[in-house]
Amino acid sequence: MSAQPEHGWGTMPLPEIRTVDDLRSALSRYGFPGDRERFEEELAAAIGASPTNDFEGAAAVVRAYRHRILIRNSPEIMAALEDARGGGGRA
Repeated sequence: MSAQPEHGWGTMPLPEIRTVDDLRSALSRYGFPGDRERFEEELAAAIGASPTNDFEGAAAVVRAYRHRILIRNSPEIMAALEDARGGGGRA
């Protein structure tokens, strides 16, 4: 029998995120609760506020949420967040 991780984090294969649709799928499957809905709201607001020739605000939203997926799927980062919240359970 192989050792199992303490948490389910990191046991999911991280998908390639090459498009906004890939990111949407990843947020729905691997994101924190509510991430997909907040992403859609923030992306729409950023696009709406962008000049027609500069979508850097929308790109920043996409980068931020892609980073959230990477965080959510990093056992080390998730353990550090748990420790910071005081729930590490380590002596």
